[in-house]
Amino acid sequence: MKASFLALFTFAASALATPLLASRQLESQADELDQLTELVKVHTANINTTTAAVQDNPSLTQQNAAAAALAPDFDAITAALTSATTTLAKRVWTTTTTGGGGDDACGQDCLIVKVQLLVWEVACTLKFVIVKLGLACVLAWLKPLLLALVGLIKSLDKVVLGVLVLVKSLLTTVLGTVAGALLELIW
Repeated sequence: MKASFLALFTFAASALATPLLASRQLESQADELDQLTELVKVHTANINTTTAAVQDNPSLTQQNAAAAALAPDFDAITAALTSATTTLAKRVWTTTTTGGGGDDACGQDCLIVKVQLLVWEVACTLKFVIVKLGLACVLAWLKPLLLALVGLIKSLDKVVLGVLVLVKSLLTTVLGTVAGALLELIW
């Protein structure tokens, strides 16, 4: 009798705790994406500053020098995306549509917006670099960066269904015709 009461009590406690844990997990995922986006913004600001300092229509030597100067920031973004992918892939994802907590709780729609902001930040910086310096001199750093971004998006697709299609259309919108060539390298 005690065993069945204990089992019933445990089941009831877990049923009550599940929505609270799901809400906290979504908020934790949202916090992880916020931290990642802030880190990426630091590096994209460095990339944008370095790229803006290059004169218009740079020579091949100037393009290669600028690309070499950008390499540490591209590598840092790639490492941050890879690290976040590893962290997020280990989590058991919840698929709650809305946050279960207070006004600042983040649900699936909120996570979609956070992913869009992260992709937008990376894509706009890539577009600026490609337009100013050309694709050839930075391709060696762009491919690993885009592969890391796709890896993160694929790990997030477990909770944010359809995010792959959303990201692909966002990249195509921002990068235009260059997106096709870049996406062919990684998709």
